[in-house]
Amino acid sequence: MAEAAALGYELVVHLRTRFFTHTDETDEQLDVLVNCAIDTMAGVVRPLATTLTTLPVGPGHPGCTAGFSFEMFYAMGNLVPWREPAWALLQQRAAILAERCAELADDAAMAHEAAAENAVSLAAHVPTDLLAKPR
Repeated sequence: MAEAAALGYELVVHLRTRFFTHTDETDEQLDVLVNCAIDTMAGVVRPLATTLTTLPVGPGHPGCTAGFSFEMFYAMGNLVPWREPAWALLQQRAAILAERCAELADDAAMAHEAAAENAVSLAAHVPTDLLAKPR
């Protein structure tokens, strides 16, 4: 669950980075970026992070609960300056996030739904040959 929460957080950061450093995105595409960032924060990160705070850290720390790590798996930057490959990376990361949420228990059903919807929203703006293929 901590990995999925961190993936969600990272996706939010990358979506916002693309929004604020965009190149030739249309107004509609900018709306998709900001809406996906908000939806990921509210629909994925919040429920996963909240659930994390109810889970035990482990046997070495009895009575202590876990927390959100704000971990980043990829180097920060504007991914790439070209819109189509940048969006393909965002869509791929949203699809991976949806997969990770699907692997979690029922607690993450809402997070999975939000992540999957965001992957679809982003995919609508990615050329077919650049779309992430389902595994």
